[in-house]
Amino acid sequence: MSNASGLYRAISRSMLGRYAVYAVNLLSMMVLARLFSPETFGTVAAIMVFFTFFRLMAEAGLGPAIINIDNISVEDRNGLFGLTITIGFVLAIMFAALGPIFLMFYDMARVDEVVPYIAVSLFVFAAGIVPTAFLLREQAFYRIATAGLLAEVVSTASAIALLQIIDPLHALAAKGAVSAVALVSVSWYFSSATQFGRPLLGARFSAIIPLLSFSSYQFGFNFINYFSRNLDNILVGKYMGAGMLGAYDKAYQLMRYPLMLLTFAMTPAIQPVIRKHSGDPVLVEAIHSEFVFKLSLIGALAGLLIFLLSDWIVLIILGDQWLNVIPIIRILAIAIPAQVVLSTSGSFFQAMSRADLLFLSGILSAIVMVGAIIVGVSERDIELLCWCLVVAFHINFLQAYFLLYRKIFVVPLRKHLIRMTPAAFIVIGMVWFAW
Repeated sequence: MSNASGLYRAISRSMLGRYAVYAVNLLSMMVLARLFSPETFGTVAAIMVFFTFFRLMAEAGLGPAIINIDNISVEDRNGLFGLTITIGFVLAIMFAALGPIFLMFYDMARVDEVVPYIAVSLFVFAAGIVPTAFLLREQAFYRIATAGLLAEVVSTASAIALLQIIDPLHALAAKGAVSAVALVSVSWYFSSATQFGRPLLGARFSAIIPLLSFSSYQFGFNFINYFSRNLDNILVGKYMGAGMLGAYDKAYQLMRYPLMLLTFAMTPAIQPVIRKHSGDPVLVEAIHSEFVFKLSLIGALAGLLIFLLSDWIVLIILGDQWLNVIPIIRILAIAIPAQVVLSTSGSFFQAMSRADLLFLSGILSAIVMVGAIIVGVSERDIELLCWCLVVAFHINFLQAYFLLYRKIFVVPLRKHLIRMTPAAFIVIGMVWFAW
């Protein structure tokens, strides 16, 4: 299919660029996991959960909204850039002031010492929203990958160097700030080659008004999705401690690597390509059906390999101080096939300009995920929590694709589910062996 081939070409460019970044990320994890303790990782992870929330507030759905626009004046471009920097500065100050609150909430020693580094990361992230969206809009995936690659190399080297002269907790916390500075600096430099050009500070904050109808729904989805995807880390850190949070966070990172290698590398390419055909839902459904069938098979294979090789994966990547990660990642691997496919659905909602349905799907997902997390954490059982999450991911898979197929493609959901049958058999097999 010629139209699908255009999507695959864009995806291949995105994946090739991002794979280099992911390879360096993996090497960084392997090195740092042997230099820093699970407790240190858990303390930083406890604050990173709230950084994710504030980063969401700073972005406010603006990135996808920018990708969808066709033209923008220089004054509006600079106004958007100035607005994001202003919002980032205000949010960074607020975040830094919350240090004592975080310490009181977690009752975790030294967690407040991480806060200043994360506040810097938040401000710098906000500065990168507009130039990064320009690069994504242009499908400049190699340049985006170059920025990510440099950021990971520089930040990992800085963490190792700082470990020799300052406390390990501060060295690891500083890695995020250094990474953000490097990433945004390079992205801003590369944005000069885009259609809209390199943004400069501007005062026309009203430039955001035409984007609000799209970005508000996108922000609403992101806001709700945050709680459904991060409440587990918050509650594990509060009720099970820094060590268990460190192990859980590392297991989740390893489980997410197939998502990073597959869907996270693909999704930046989907929205810019599919939006060109947004007026033809029949064509888009045909492209989607072919695409996710292949993706489901790859995701099922990835999940099965992690399920079978979890002990070797943990020993090779993390080392023997992380053995308690093995049973956690084995259970989470069962959800990989559903997550691999589900992670691409949002880009199709966005490309078809149905952020309202994406928002609705996010509400339903949040209800299911929060319920699952509460059940798992209330029992103080990390393995039960993982099983609850596996069930929740599959329920959300069904509701998201029901909305996509019935409301946008206007065809029965069974057409999609039948194509998922091979992957479903593999998931059932993993569940059977796990029990």
